[in-house]
Amino acid sequence: MSLTQNIKKTINYSKKNGYGEAVVAAWERVTAKYYADYDYRAPDQDTLERQRADQGVSDVKFSILVPAYETQEVYMGALIDSCIGQTYANWELVIADGSTTDIVQRTVERYQDARIRYARLAGNDGIAENTNRAIEIATGDYYGLLDHDDLLTADALYEMALAVQERRPVLAYSDEDKCDESGKRFYDPHIKLDFNLDLLLTNNYVCHFMVVRADILKKLQVRREYDGSQDYDIILRVVASRLMKEKENKETEPIEHAIVHVPKVLYHWRCHENSTADNPQSKMYAYEAGKKALIDFASRMGWKVHVRHNKHLGFYRIEYGESVLTHRPDLAAVGGFVARHGRVASGIYKGQPLLYAGYMNRMDLYQNVRQLDIRNMAVNKAYQGVYEEITGHPYVSTLCTENRELPQWMQELERTAGGEERLAQLGEALCARLTAEGERLLLDPVCVRKI
Repeated sequence: MSLTQNIKKTINYSKKNGYGEAVVAAWERVTAKYYADYDYRAPDQDTLERQRADQGVSDVKFSILVPAYETQEVYMGALIDSCIGQTYANWELVIADGSTTDIVQRTVERYQDARIRYARLAGNDGIAENTNRAIEIATGDYYGLLDHDDLLTADALYEMALAVQERRPVLAYSDEDKCDESGKRFYDPHIKLDFNLDLLLTNNYVCHFMVVRADILKKLQVRREYDGSQDYDIILRVVASRLMKEKENKETEPIEHAIVHVPKVLYHWRCHENSTADNPQSKMYAYEAGKKALIDFASRMGWKVHVRHNKHLGFYRIEYGESVLTHRPDLAAVGGFVARHGRVASGIYKGQPLLYAGYMNRMDLYQNVRQLDIRNMAVNKAYQGVYEEITGHPYVSTLCTENRELPQWMQELERTAGGEERLAQLGEALCARLTAEGERLLLDPVCVRKI
C-alpha cells in the first residue's frame, strides 16, 4: 500500500475513532507489516499448459456474471482478456450492460469469442438488478461474481473446478489481492480462513472470488435493497438457509463442509480513485447495507440481538445481551484472551500486543477457533459434564465478563511448577472433546483476563 493510501486511512480512522486509536493503528501498520513482502506470482507456463491439457475437470460450467455501467475500455478489455486467458475452457462471460453510452458494447464487439454473452439493458437499475438480468441469461452450473473493473488470475476457474467437481458445495471462494490501476502491481493480499461462521458475521471476509451453485442463486436472486453489499447478503442468506436445515436435522453435513475455501489468490481487486478498495469512505452506503443484511440474517435465525458498526469500516459486532450461549446452542463454549504484560498469553494470537487489531483486524473480531484458554471460558450447559470429566472439578465459568475469579484449584495450579503447562493441557483436551462432534468454539476478543 502506498504512503498516500496509508495517510488517507489514518486520517479517516482518527476521525471515526479518535487520535489515540489512530496512533496505535498507525504504529501497528509500521511495525507489524503484514505481508509487506508480498508479490503475486502467476503460475509458470508449464503449470498453465498442464491445466489446459487436463480433461478430468471439464464437466463443470461456470457463468461469470458482470453487471457493467460505463466501464472504461481499458478495464473492460482487461477483464475480458482475463477470462479468455483462463486455462479452464468451460465457461461463459455474461455481461449485463446498463450504460447509457455504447462504451461497453464497443469494447465487447472487439472480441469474437462465442463464450462472451452481451446483453444491453433498457436502463441502469443498479448492481443487484443488473446482476439478476445476467442470472436470467446464464446457463452454467456455478455462477461467479466479477466486478466490471477487476481481474481473474489465469488459473482461477481451473482451481475452482477442482474444488467443486466432487462435492458440489453450495458456495466456494478463494483468496484475493489488490492491484493498481495498471493491473501490473499487486499488494495487500487477503489470505482467508476456511469457512468461519462467526468471523463472517463480523465482515464479508469471503468476498472475491466467489462462485455459487446456479440453482441456489437463481432461487435467491440479488436483492436491490442491499446494493453495495449484495454479495454479503447472498452469502448470509445461503448460510442462514443451511443453518436452519442443520437445526431441523434435515441436513447431516455441517455448513463447514458445504462451503469450500480455495487457499490461492485467484482474483485481483483493482484500486483506483472511485473504487471501494482504494477509498472505503466513498461507499459508506455499502457498509450500511452490510449492517442491514446482518440484521436480516439474525432475524432469520430468530436471534434477538443488536448489530452495530465496529471501529473498523466494513466490520460489525453482534451484541447478544446477557450471554451469547443463551442465544447460540451451536456454540459449545465462548472464551476470551488471557494476557500477560500487555500481550496475548495463549492461543492463535499468542505474543501479539493486546493493542493490535491483527491481520485483517481479526484480533478485534468474533471468530470460531479450535482452542480456548480454560482460564477465560464459559461452557454451554449441555457440555458442562465434559468439563467436569476432563478437569476433575465442578464446573465454574471463568469468563472474565462475569466478574469471576479463577477457581481455587486453578489458582493453586498456576502457582506450582509446570502448572500453566498443565492448565494448557487440560484446555486442549477439553476443547478437543467439545469440537469432536463439530460444535463451535467462539473467541470474543473484547473479553480479556490479565494474569
